[in-house]
Amino acid sequence: MSEPTSRAVSTRTAMNQEIIRAARRQRAARLYNARKERWAFRWRRIRRAFLAVAGIFIVALTAGLILGGLSFATTVLTTLLAFVVFCVLCIYPSSPRLGVGDLGSSTLPELAGSTEIWLESRRRALPSAAVDAVDMIGVRLEQIAPQLASLQENGPAAYEVRKLLSEHLPSLVDSYTRIPAELRNKPHAGGTTPSEQLVEGLDVIAGQIEAMSLDLSRGDLDALATRGRFLEAKYIDSRDDA
Repeated sequence: MSEPTSRAVSTRTAMNQEIIRAARRQRAARLYNARKERWAFRWRRIRRAFLAVAGIFIVALTAGLILGGLSFATTVLTTLLAFVVFCVLCIYPSSPRLGVGDLGSSTLPELAGSTEIWLESRRRALPSAAVDAVDMIGVRLEQIAPQLASLQENGPAAYEVRKLLSEHLPSLVDSYTRIPAELRNKPHAGGTTPSEQLVEGLDVIAGQIEAMSLDLSRGDLDALATRGRFLEAKYIDSRDDA
């Protein structure tokens, strides 16, 4: 490898590492917000449970006043009912979790965020070597998210993005997690391990998301360049003529 090529590769690697470090800082903030949302969801369940128990005892108290009192058995049953209702409402509904099927049904504006949340939920099942690749995919998803919001739902570009994010990426991750843990670091086809194949696949997907983002931006970049040339011709050249 020539010296200029080696220097370019080193520069790109350094830039990628800086991007990954920034992505991790952003990820920490997103995880903090996600934890806050989960706790807010849990507190809503607990509040609903307390309100339901209070309603049961209010109804029982009203019935006791109207009927001139409640029997011991009725009081015990009412207490048991309140206890069961409280436990059920504290547990259900469970915290919402994204599945692979949810990615396919997400709208385009939601797709990038849903994919990032799903991938984050699978992070612990992936090898430590895949951490950088997962963080880079998160960066690329944030990059492409605003562009997906303005994309036509049924256009060819939308189809390719959906296929990559809701089919290829989940298929790659799920194929790895189905492999027994003791086989994941043993060389297989081509002398590479499943963990290495996973990292290579995630790197390819990160690159594809970046390429799609650039393709989607090309029209805007061309329009900006055209606008810049128009302004230059209209104002700068006319000022020079004057």
